[in-house]
Amino acid sequence: MHHPWLAVFLLATVHTTSAIADESQNVFNINVLRGGQSINDESSEKWYKFNSTIKRVAVIGAGPAGLQAAATFTQHNFTVRLFERAPGPGGNWLYSEEVPVREPYPDAPAIEERWIPEELPASEYYNDGDEGLTLDTRWREHWQPRSIWNTLHTNSPAVITELPDVPYPPDHSWVISAHTIGAHVRAYASIHNLNANDNSSVHSYSTRVEKLSKKSDGNGWTLTLKHLKKLEEPDRLKATWWIEDFDAVFVAPGPYTSPHVPEIDGLLQWSKARDVDDPSRFSVYHSRVYRRPERYRGKNVLVVGVGTSGSEIARDIAPVANKVYASHKEYADWDTLHPFQRRSFRRFPQETEFLPQISHFEPLSSLDGGIKDGKIVLVNGTIILATGYKRSNPFHLSVLNETFGIDSLPPPSDVFTGPALKYVHWTGHFIPDPTLAFSTIRPWTAGQYQYYGQAKVWEGTAHLPNEAEMWAQYNSTRYTFFRGLFGTGPSEAIVRQYVTWLNNESLENGGRLVGPWPVQNREVFSFYASQEWEKDYITKENFTSFENIPDHQWTQQDIWDISVLEDEFW
Repeated sequence: MHHPWLAVFLLATVHTTSAIADESQNVFNINVLRGGQSINDESSEKWYKFNSTIKRVAVIGAGPAGLQAAATFTQHNFTVRLFERAPGPGGNWLYSEEVPVREPYPDAPAIEERWIPEELPASEYYNDGDEGLTLDTRWREHWQPRSIWNTLHTNSPAVITELPDVPYPPDHSWVISAHTIGAHVRAYASIHNLNANDNSSVHSYSTRVEKLSKKSDGNGWTLTLKHLKKLEEPDRLKATWWIEDFDAVFVAPGPYTSPHVPEIDGLLQWSKARDVDDPSRFSVYHSRVYRRPERYRGKNVLVVGVGTSGSEIARDIAPVANKVYASHKEYADWDTLHPFQRRSFRRFPQETEFLPQISHFEPLSSLDGGIKDGKIVLVNGTIILATGYKRSNPFHLSVLNETFGIDSLPPPSDVFTGPALKYVHWTGHFIPDPTLAFSTIRPWTAGQYQYYGQAKVWEGTAHLPNEAEMWAQYNSTRYTFFRGLFGTGPSEAIVRQYVTWLNNESLENGGRLVGPWPVQNREVFSFYASQEWEKDYITKENFTSFENIPDHQWTQQDIWDISVLEDEFW
């Protein structure tokens, strides 16, 4: 079969440099021991070589990324195990009326060590009130209900929020709801026999990965796991801990796992205040627990933060609330804001009263003082902290710190606060040991390339460059731009990089060929962006102009002037 796109992408063979800059330029090149062999011993070889055959693969997380990875690895004949702490698939799109346990005040470290029995396997039963915890609290702490609310609609069109094999109905709404997306993800899980009710040895839901560590011989990984089960008779919970060994591990926990609580003087005291109408609830909490507007009927509500969550929650509660305030940090002027920031401001309901950034909360004993700078008195009020999330990456850090002892080097820049993914190649492989891989790109649009590439690398039908070249690419300016809002330069670059690499490898070593994003979808996406985001922010020319740019010019400033890392403003 003739593929009109094949010649274009094969001719665009990627050029790389093998030179590694010195440490004074903040580049990294780390010697580690794996199975008694330094991976730097392989630097004379063109390709990276694994110590042993990879057969068993663990996938952590059953959102859009983890599900695609598990399905892809299964299709490539790996023995796959999929672990998800929630009771079903969906990741951030698994809606539940249950809410997460209360976030810590003040902000807690992103990484926490969990208690693990000394001898495994082990089991323990919990009754209501044990250790001062209700069964409900213990259950929600384990699976961490997701941060979406009942009326949430995505700010991306279906054409870039769609998994393979399960197209949306042709008459779906222009702006799709969280419930529609959740059903879409569950449909994908079902057709790949990965749903919670599927009789499969692959998945293990309500199972949290407590620890990821290297095996004692240096070859492979050990996962320490905890499964929590609700028992009907009597009303108890059963916890079971055990370990499983794997040759390779893929990590896709998602970015919205650790809420960020800002450091504002007086907030700690205010966080202890209870709701006037319902003393079982607090008056200050993070936006991740928001579900429905009825709770705010007749109340004065202060939303701290004016990003997507802040503006959309304000729209939801405005019809029933007495008054809605929104506090935001100072910006230079409207024109300097990113288009997504301007969109968020425009999305706030007209009756919203905007306030300056809060410097501190007055003591509760002097409520008549209200909130300094905001100059309001929040009587019968609620404060919603729409202040984003910290990037935790707990499994990545545990490997860095406990296994390789390389936690002291500074990470590259990252859009979230908290630890960034360090030492990860553009393919998603962890450079010190590529049997560990991460989801590092948008799963809806480019994920299928990354997970296919990781499967091919682990099965031997695609190659990673040797360790020295992986570090050279990691430290190269060109490769730092491989992530961004779909339709912008960085996103186009990574798709083209993957198509070129995968097709070259498949032609030489076997495997199916892949194509770029369908051309017919460009116009749909561009029209949506102009209608829902900002006029002419994304146009068809974003794609066509990039087709004529050589890869060595991808880092030119004018190419990236409209780029944005979507997690930052979405």
